[in-house]
Amino acid sequence: MNESSLPSPILEVKNLVKEFPIRSGFLRRRTGAVQAVSGVSFSVSPGDTLGIVGESGCGKSTTGRMLTRLIDATSGSIEFEGDDVTKADGRRLRALRARMQMVFQDP
Repeated sequence: MNESSLPSPILEVKNLVKEFPIRSGFLRRRTGAVQAVSGVSFSVSPGDTLGIVGESGCGKSTTGRMLTRLIDATSGSIEFEGDDVTKADGRRLRALRARMQMVFQDP
């Protein structure tokens, strides 16, 4: 099978980053950031299954939450079935979420 006949990915993630601010002082000014996810990229083609595994605290759940826009990414792009998840809002975001699913491990 050559590249031109490959199906388009249903999910394409490019350079996904999530930083959580560190705030301190009386005025709660930002004094730094914790980088929870750094430059994650992958794609999933129709019929494929993706599992994200790793040590506790490595960013698996944060990545999943960004994919469904439960939290916003600091930078990067997420396309699901051709729709830009990072820019979707309101009705469009609800419609996208209805077609996505995460299954969390229950230890």
